[in-house]
Amino acid sequence: MKGKIAETIFAQMLRETGQFTVLEFGYEKIIPDLVGQGYEENDALVETLRTAPDFAVIDHNSRSVHLVEVKYMRVINAAYVLKDAERMHKAWNPSYLFIASLQGFYFDEISTVIKNNGALAPLPTVQVPEGLQKTYLKILQDFES
Repeated sequence: MKGKIAETIFAQMLRETGQFTVLEFGYEKIIPDLVGQGYEENDALVETLRTAPDFAVIDHNSRSVHLVEVKYMRVINAAYVLKDAERMHKAWNPSYLFIASLQGFYFDEISTVIKNNGALAPLPTVQVPEGLQKTYLKILQDFES
């Protein structure tokens, strides 16, 4: 449930900047179609897609596309973040990790997360202004209380 809230906050926050198109990309959207087309649940393709990031984000200025996995963590756990980053790195490189926590929002490229042993940088205010981040952080914190 909290993961879905983190995904909704991520998508709405980025859309609200007007700088990004946010498309749902996760396996929940893809696998049912593949299984319906005759692929087995344990097929190698399905297994790769099972680890698919949640969103494809298109930057309107650079026209670049970033695959982003969204996680919720009440408190950031670097060991868990590192394990998740290593899993993603195997099949989805380059990709990015966004973490919504009660302390704030964090965002980094998977290779950087691995290099930094699970540490992520705060979500840049250049991408999402501080005021907008505070608004959405308050929503997350209110949900937790």
